[in-house]
Amino acid sequence: MPTIGEYAFGPDTRYIRVEPAGEDVGRNLPIDLGIVADERATMEVLAREMPAMDHPEWLAEIGAARAKFADENEAIYKLGAAFTDAVHPAVISKHLAEFLQAGDIPKERITIAQGGFGIARYTRRWLQAFRPGQIMNGNYQYGPVGLDIGYTVGVAAAVRQGAGVQAPYKGNPVVCITGDAGFGYSGMEIETMAKYRMPVIIVAYNNNAWGTWYPQADEVHRAPIHLFQENIRYEKMAEALGGRGEYVTRPEDFQPALERAWKTAVTESLPVVINCQGRKEFWLRSKTSPGFLGKVEPGCMSYYH
Repeated sequence: MPTIGEYAFGPDTRYIRVEPAGEDVGRNLPIDLGIVADERATMEVLAREMPAMDHPEWLAEIGAARAKFADENEAIYKLGAAFTDAVHPAVISKHLAEFLQAGDIPKERITIAQGGFGIARYTRRWLQAFRPGQIMNGNYQYGPVGLDIGYTVGVAAAVRQGAGVQAPYKGNPVVCITGDAGFGYSGMEIETMAKYRMPVIIVAYNNNAWGTWYPQADEVHRAPIHLFQENIRYEKMAEALGGRGEYVTRPEDFQPALERAWKTAVTESLPVVINCQGRKEFWLRSKTSPGFLGKVEPGCMSYYH
């Protein structure tokens, strides 16, 4: 249950909360009606007892919004695909979603660990969950960086062992989405994955913006004091740790690299890093449309560190 400031509902919203622990009802959010009970049993009773209702106007509104959203995504993809010397996050997002969820692979089969502050704002527009536990998202509302590959180890272990909701998908590959910052924090976990033969595909969006970067400064006065080297070859680091690697610098090369990575994960049960080379400027609306997707656009990339 998040804090009250994290829910963007109007002040007149009324809340009903079902909670097994009575002391948690209203603990951090005012509740109009609290029900102390098992959540699943409560929902089953509600579904059984409530009369069936039709909401044609509401469904039509949702359908129109979905169509508009799809059109926005296609427009964003066309903008990204126009860059031929770097890989835009929209290209990664669309082709990853098509490969995993609109191709020959059953759409509910692949478990996804999704992070990366810049790349995830794109992939979340395309990737969908079709079953419980299919997509795990980093807790970015609290500002951490670098969780992605780390919690992929846990996800991959659950899939490997067929634990909990992952039982029907035991042995399948897992996909991790991260950025260069995420790789910088937890990339050494590839050694763990290789050691325990975890079939993981890590899509690393490398936009050379891991560190303190002041895009508003001119060429003379800018001070990239903490900026990492550009175009770091993360896929070679993966190979040195026992995994496999792919380096993608053009949009048309991403899907073939993804297909090779999938084959390696399936046949060799090893982690594969697809190092997708982007640009810092893809982040900035002022230089590259559509830029950062969201309401906040920090001036440096390591904004909380």
